[in-house]
Amino acid sequence: MFTNQPDSLGADSSGLAVSVSHSSHASRRHTESKSTPEALVQPDLDAFLANALIELRQAVRIANDSGIDWSNPFPERHVFIYLHKFAGKLIVDGAEQSVARKSAYLCPPGAPLKLIGDADQELEIFVLAFDLFRAIEKTDARRTYERESDFPVKGWIRGPFYGIQRIASQLAENAELGEFKRQRLITDLLCMLWAQEESDAPAHDQEQPDAWLHATMQYMRDQYMHEIKLEKLADIAGMHPSYYSQLFKSRMHKNPIEYLTHLRMNRAKELMLTSDLRIRDVARSVGYRDEFYFSRRFRSHSGFAPTIYVKQVHRNVVSLSYPYTDHLITLGITPCAAQIQGQLPHLPKSLTLPFHAHEPWEQGRQAFLDVKPDLILTKDNAAAKALEHIGDIAPIITIPWNKTDMFGHLQTIAGIMDREHAAKEWLERHDRKAERARKRIRETWGQAAVAVCTLTDKGPRMYSNRNFGHVFYRSLHLTPPDRIRAELAGKPPGVGFNWLPFTPGEWDGLEADILIVAITSMQGRAAVLQQLAADPRWQRHPAVRHGRVHVIDWNSWVVYAPYSINLQLDEAVQLLTGKAPIM
Repeated sequence: MFTNQPDSLGADSSGLAVSVSHSSHASRRHTESKSTPEALVQPDLDAFLANALIELRQAVRIANDSGIDWSNPFPERHVFIYLHKFAGKLIVDGAEQSVARKSAYLCPPGAPLKLIGDADQELEIFVLAFDLFRAIEKTDARRTYERESDFPVKGWIRGPFYGIQRIASQLAENAELGEFKRQRLITDLLCMLWAQEESDAPAHDQEQPDAWLHATMQYMRDQYMHEIKLEKLADIAGMHPSYYSQLFKSRMHKNPIEYLTHLRMNRAKELMLTSDLRIRDVARSVGYRDEFYFSRRFRSHSGFAPTIYVKQVHRNVVSLSYPYTDHLITLGITPCAAQIQGQLPHLPKSLTLPFHAHEPWEQGRQAFLDVKPDLILTKDNAAAKALEHIGDIAPIITIPWNKTDMFGHLQTIAGIMDREHAAKEWLERHDRKAERARKRIRETWGQAAVAVCTLTDKGPRMYSNRNFGHVFYRSLHLTPPDRIRAELAGKPPGVGFNWLPFTPGEWDGLEADILIVAITSMQGRAAVLQQLAADPRWQRHPAVRHGRVHVIDWNSWVVYAPYSINLQLDEAVQLLTGKAPIM
């Protein structure tokens, strides 16, 4: 046994023992646990880490769009591979497994590794190599560690992939991380994997009962523009082609080829509705080299020839984003199903959908199948989840949220729905209404400066001329605080700057005659006003000091869309003048 000086960590030779003083790395864990019987397959986590050192030796990210042939024939360390984007094969110690997209594998030292990625396939892989040392001697003065080739977790990992990606990205892409931070992150990662069990199947076979189904559908969504054979899908699923096809149909009520055809046809419809591409180019974009064959398939699928389809009126529309639900109703279209927020004159069937991209999708497919949509509208932040869950049901038109303002959204949706005249009429009525409102405000306040902020669990935010600030700055032409006005300089109206965080009491450039405060529950309105009045930090703001604070309901003002904007305009006039709404 070789003993080194305290605080030094060893080389690469197998079986090396490293001695460190009690005050060094071993002291990272303060909890001492009783020894775990070796007969247990899964020892206690605290006990294991209290008697172990983990040293990260390598962290790399591999990304390209042309496949990969990577190998590590004689790994001397534990190797963790996270396949964030990947389709191909992982070969471990001669055993070959097909992989589709997100998977993770933890390999002990000594097992040869090889990755073969499909050509022309975008990939993103993280490879982490680490050494593990186990305490074999523990005294008050020193501890002696010996290299450990085993780890209770190995083989395919079930997840959680979001947490894995977060840590792997930090380790591989942040060169400025200190050594302590790197070691803490690799320890956190192994803690995250602790509950896994060794398996002979890829992670997507364990995450959920039908993970093979999601893996193959993901492959079709990514590769629909290329030729896809049933044998390839069956290989990804790890099944015989006939069995795979039967099982797919029992789950989706259509076979894999029908699912792929529906994806392609819906994508073709999206392109025809949102671009000026020729039919030949649309056909090639969705995987058909022969435009005449494509036209026959399209007619069989939709009931219309491609040239006729774009002229059709799409009556059954689903809105996956509550602002676009508002837009449709403003244009005289009540969706057959929609995400709903705020006040609306007509209430379509409500869908349980995430309000933010990171939130889970809870709505089942059957709700969409029941309403038989011709078209689905969504913001760009929900597009990926929509394609994943219902991309084969109807064409999904994505309307970018941040590239234009509310008026741009209205014109885009009106163009898709052939309602340009209705959009023009609304804009003219709104301009007349806003002009009358501005006259009332000038009579009461002249050219007042207004600050608009939100107080939510996301922290205090001061808004510009979009969202909460639209009515005050765009409709009523009130003056924003100096810092907001400086941020808006040179930017198109409603685009490029939405809000900035602020700290109560630090008002330099955020002073105004009137302060508008949006809160998530109006039941707390009195308490908020009392808190602002009593807090010295808020008292330094001119509007608070002079009692010119108005509280509005976040839920009513969060909808940045035409019908809601008109209601907000009425409320703003009543708040600032005490007079009845503008008709």
